[in-house]
Amino acid sequence: MTSFPVVPDAWFAGPSREVSRIGFDSGRTLEAALDQQWVTQRRTGRQAWEWKRTDALVPGDRVPFPLTAAQFGSEGHARDGYFVGAMLGDGGMTSCTPEFHGDPLDGAVEFMRDFAAEHGCGLREIPMGTIVRVRFPFRAGHRNPITEILRSYGVWGLRCEKKRLPDMLLSRDFWIGCLSGLVDTDGCVRERVNPRGTIHASVEFASVSFLLAMQVSDVLLRLGVANRVRVVQRKPGQQRSINGYAVVSRRPLHIVEISRASALVRLAGLLELRIGYKAAMLKKLVCLVGHVAPARSEMHGYDQSVALDRVKSIEPVGVRPVYSVVVSPSRLYLINGLVVGAGDQAGPAVR
Repeated sequence: MTSFPVVPDAWFAGPSREVSRIGFDSGRTLEAALDQQWVTQRRTGRQAWEWKRTDALVPGDRVPFPLTAAQFGSEGHARDGYFVGAMLGDGGMTSCTPEFHGDPLDGAVEFMRDFAAEHGCGLREIPMGTIVRVRFPFRAGHRNPITEILRSYGVWGLRCEKKRLPDMLLSRDFWIGCLSGLVDTDGCVRERVNPRGTIHASVEFASVSFLLAMQVSDVLLRLGVANRVRVVQRKPGQQRSINGYAVVSRRPLHIVEISRASALVRLAGLLELRIGYKAAMLKKLVCLVGHVAPARSEMHGYDQSVALDRVKSIEPVGVRPVYSVVVSPSRLYLINGLVVGAGDQAGPAVR
């Protein structure tokens, strides 16, 4: 399956209709009219593709999502991307002076030192136990170049629950750098062994910002990396550790998880991690799971460009306004990262 940008022929709002909210294993949700058509994989027999309406979907149905919707802009480069990603992870961007927290001996702090020097900005390191607080002061009465970079990407001033990725047509290299910075700061590389001795590996990114987690998931999909988003609901006053410090938070944690062997191998080939132990662990895990190849049967829909998402829940949400789009000549569309088709009207009837 390939995808490319197409200008819609027309948009129109239809009459309000009964709508259901469909939740998927990946963490994605989509609200659609009951007559909306879905491409699904038949669950019995030859397991070929078939069309289903929303009102015929059941939990367990599998819907394809593409891994080749790789449309990128030309602005931004990898170093800016890493800086923005790292600051969204362990940076402070709400005071007068930007700051970053990290281990003074790891590659992320070393990057910050070099980045500040490249842009003619001062740098002050304040020891705080096992980590260091890196501040980027500048001459009084002059614009701080580090702050200006953050402003130019639209992330300056964002508090933790409001953090988001830049809403710009940025280059592929920028996004790879950004993901590297995010994983180096608020990410982890895990190895687990089940009771049978089978090794399971994953790369995870965690954030209290739902929007940031979903945007990270979308960028990964555009780079061909299948993933899912899960939510950890924490009890009131539950502690978590940030940069070695215990912090009490009631906000749910949104975790983007990459655990398929083929996705891990692809991700490892993209990221440029600067935290030594994370880079070493990822390299080790790729060696352990890299031999696991995805099935290539076209009948089952598994190939290098398509993966499947499973319907987890379906619930009615009442009568809502729905909107349709006309695109010629295709009758397949990507909405919230999932493949849907034309309904009984001219195009997909979704919210």
